[in-house]
Amino acid sequence: MKYRREVDGLRAVAVLAVVFFHAGLSGFSGGYVGVDVFFVISGYLITSILLAELEGQRFSIVNFYERRARRILPALTVVLLATSVAAFLLMPPSLLSGYAQSLASVAAFCSNVFFYLSSGYFSTASDEKPLLHTWSLAVEEQYYLLFPLLLAGLWFLRRAGIAWLLLGLAAISLLTSEYLLRQKAIDANFYLIFSRAWELLAGSLLALVRPESWSFIGQRARAWLASIGLLLIVGAVFLLDHKTPFPGLYALLPVMGACLVITFCDAGSTTGKLLSSRLMVGIGLISYSLYLWHQPLFAFLRMKTAYPPTVMMFAAAIVAAFALAILSYFYVEQPFRDKRRYSRHSIFQLSAASLAVMLLLGAIGMQGDGLPGRFKQAELMASATASPMRERCHTSGTDYLKPQDACEYFGKQTTWATLGDSHTVELAYALGEKLQKQDQGVLHLSFSGCPPGLLFEAKQPGCSAWLREAVAHLEQRDDIRHVLVGFSYTRFLFGDLGHLYPSIPDYSPANKYLPAYASLSPEELREQYWLSLKTIVDRLLAAGKEVYVVYPIPELPMDITKAITPFSIFNDSSAHNLDRITSQDFYLARHAYMLEKLDSLTYGNKLHAIKPLETLCVNGDCPAVIDDEALYFDDNHLSLAGARKVITDPELGLDTK
Repeated sequence: MKYRREVDGLRAVAVLAVVFFHAGLSGFSGGYVGVDVFFVISGYLITSILLAELEGQRFSIVNFYERRARRILPALTVVLLATSVAAFLLMPPSLLSGYAQSLASVAAFCSNVFFYLSSGYFSTASDEKPLLHTWSLAVEEQYYLLFPLLLAGLWFLRRAGIAWLLLGLAAISLLTSEYLLRQKAIDANFYLIFSRAWELLAGSLLALVRPESWSFIGQRARAWLASIGLLLIVGAVFLLDHKTPFPGLYALLPVMGACLVITFCDAGSTTGKLLSSRLMVGIGLISYSLYLWHQPLFAFLRMKTAYPPTVMMFAAAIVAAFALAILSYFYVEQPFRDKRRYSRHSIFQLSAASLAVMLLLGAIGMQGDGLPGRFKQAELMASATASPMRERCHTSGTDYLKPQDACEYFGKQTTWATLGDSHTVELAYALGEKLQKQDQGVLHLSFSGCPPGLLFEAKQPGCSAWLREAVAHLEQRDDIRHVLVGFSYTRFLFGDLGHLYPSIPDYSPANKYLPAYASLSPEELREQYWLSLKTIVDRLLAAGKEVYVVYPIPELPMDITKAITPFSIFNDSSAHNLDRITSQDFYLARHAYMLEKLDSLTYGNKLHAIKPLETLCVNGDCPAVIDDEALYFDDNHLSLAGARKVITDPELGLDTK
């Protein structure tokens, strides 16, 4: 097919949007739509080639996969090898284990499924995953696993018949995307082929219908339509953000924009001159390698800096990504596309070998649990552990574990219970360990991300219903005489600390309430939260329970894994001061609202205040490590070691020996 410089220019727009978005540059909040533009371009170009072969009776599925192997695998293999070496040298065991899984999923072309199952695209944790961006490659390869065969099998219908069929499939895919959005299946909608296929199909439809040949659209109208298309893409980059329900109908902006540019742009129009410029075409030519290199560089930069990288750091990383992309284009991509240098047989052999190596490296990393022996502080890293009961006893969703079926463990006589969100899980286990000495047990009641929504309906599905059942269950249990109550209060009311430290977030909690509460101000929502929490305490006291209210848990400014891990396997210790990682002053400022509210309760014989600040922080500083044990397993949840220290609080009246 005829080479079109403006399509390479459109690639440049797409890759720059993605790179600047991942760098967190101001104004590029919707830069993730660059991937949608890539999908349309891919569908258009590859379908155009397939159609030319079918019309010339030259179609060969072997030829097709040879082209894909030449295009995709050489540069991908180099990036994966380089990233794997960096991961071995720099990643702590917990992250290396996850990386190994992602590496194996990339080799199996199912990384989109892996990342769907592991974490959200817009989450903080995802920023530090070097291979996150490969989800889009997996979507493409899944599409092209069947599409060429489908096209060849339906060729008897000719272009018009196939176009109608693909239009129907695209409509089903788009409707699936909207359905998943309405079902709150955000990650499934973002990552999986079912809700993304329509974007590739849009490009395939362009190749089938060939609207560029429509003579009734004049040259001036074509120029305007091409400009509108580019404006739709740019508008999506600047106007959408992580809160936009996506892909869904909002994805029509970049998809339709890309379709208009591909169809109506030519070198003579203003848009065409811009996209066909030497700079834009040059960036477009290296766009694949640039896309591959940027995310690993950004991920390791974030992983190895204590606080959010500065703009200058990201600028340097972008320059490095461009340099690596240029080298990759000339010394990897171009040579392997030359059939005189690498025959089909060689390409298939090298492809099979590279995929096998990646699968093997992934298996080694997974089987070795992240290879903790690489670091000299392996024992300290191993202490950052969660409760072994977390997976079995911590519940969530509408199909939650009923309170009457909740876990009761250790002692035979259950006299204690814990009630709250994920911040009580490790406390429950540490409490149970203490009670076991007296042959007493603990009833574990915890719901993920659940606020004390007794008097209001929390947005978290199932939360409020579970909480009402849990409180009622405790009221009916005469054998349970003590209840430990705790929630992640401030994170719900004011937002996660994230990468903001030492700044203090002050976000409205409105997005955590159902739309029915939209008319209430943030202050009113917070007051409702407090009244609901106080009502829980009052009801438990009225039921004759002795209640222990856990004050806010001190937070870390970074994940514990990042804090305690040496910079690389060649370093002996962490670069951070683990004894003074944050301060009591920050804690008091961060949790001022809840501390004032909790202090207003009337404590005495039946109501007790459990203050982690007093057991975990000393001399004005809050550490990440005490006695060579990590106090957390992430940046805000206590590890078992940390929970055991809180349980020594004398207010609990337990034997602390």
